Parts: sequence; structure tokens; C-alpha cells
Amino acid sequence: PRGPMSAVFTGARTAARPGTSGRSLASPARPARFSRTARPAPNPTHASPGEEANDVIVEWDVVVFRDGDGLSVGKVESVRASDGMCVCQPLFQEEETGVWLEATYTRGPKTVPLGDITAILDADFAQRMAPDRVSNPHGEHAEDFWEILAELPDGVRRGE
Repeated sequence: PRGPMSAVFTGARTAARPGTSGRSLASPARPARFSRTARPAPNPTHASPGEEANDVIVEWDVVVFRDGDGLSVGKVESVRASDGMCVCQPLFQEEETGVWLEATYTRGPKTVPLGDITAILDADFAQRMAPDRVSNPHGEHAEDFWEILAELPDGVRRGE
């Protein structure tokens, strides 16, 4: 007999941001936040609690931010509205597949002023089996990746 956790999955494929309820990918009522464009980031001085979610930077957004002399792509780890800062984990584009991975080994998280966020990108989040067969011989470890659907601004850093 099968236990409660061994049931066959028969649910529909869903896309969800962590901390939100899932929506069917086939849903005709996909919100504007998932448009196929890059949006300018909101002005942090105009943020208010009543603003719509489309105008607010939230955790797990994929953003373009000023990083030294250039621009980088990153995933928002946390937002600190109290001091106008956010923590971004830089991402890099994998040459073979074109997907974006976390640059955790080469570039640590960056604390960035909200004013240095230049765009919020339309991106799909997914996970795949970690390809390193030495540290993952049985294929049980996964890595996060993003497919960025929006056009990136000129000058964005793509490598590690």
C-alpha cells in the first residue's frame, strides 16, 4: 500500500514565486508583472504601502543593478525598506544553454541602494539537476536557474 507521500502527482504545472500561491501556466489571466519586457525600476522615494505589486521590488525579482562601473543581473534576496537598500545575488549567463545561474562561488551577494536598481526583468524560474557528477553522483541535488525573457539593456555583464 502507498503511504500519503507516495501518491502519483497528477496536478497541473504551475509557476509560483516562493511565498505565493501557484497559478496555472495556461491561465489566460496572467498578471502584467509577467510581460515580456524589462520595466524601469520604481523610484524608491515614491514607494508607499498602497502601491500595486507591479511597481515594487520584492524578493526573488530578477533585476538589473549598478555594480561598480557597469550593470549586473541579480536575484533580489531581501529588501530593506527601512534604509532603502536591497541584497542582490549576482547571476551569470551560462554559455551552453543561455540560462542564468547564481554566481555564488565567484561573486557574493551585493548590498545595493534601491536607487541603483535600473530595471526589473521578466524571467522564468526553474530548477535542474546539478550537473557536477562528482559532488552529485546520484542526481539528488538541484540548482536554481532563470530564463530571462526580456531584452537586456546594453552593457549588462553576462559572465562570472
